[in-house]
Amino acid sequence: MVKSAKRIEWEARLKDWKDSGLSKAKWCRDNGFKEHQMYYWIQKINGSELQSNQKVTNADFLKVSVTDEPDELKGSVLIHFDRMSVEVQPDADIGLLSKVLNVLQS
Repeated sequence: MVKSAKRIEWEARLKDWKDSGLSKAKWCRDNGFKEHQMYYWIQKINGSELQSNQKVTNADFLKVSVTDEPDELKGSVLIHFDRMSVEVQPDADIGLLSKVLNVLQS
């Protein structure tokens, strides 16, 4: 597969951003790029790497048993995924939680 010049440029830019330790927004401002361009190329490069390397993995789920506990014992659940955290409150919307987890998985 021959890489386009733009792709090669953006791979170098993304490496520069990662090496800089800056946030995406700060790096883009400092280097004259729009943040949405960076997100586009991250998605494009990561997506094609997954396809070419066939590294698509399935999520592993654990079975969870839910029992009724007294209200004073009910609390939120904190899910850590890479550098992200999701706090799930007892009255959380299950549909919304499902959508959030799907986004994190992709």
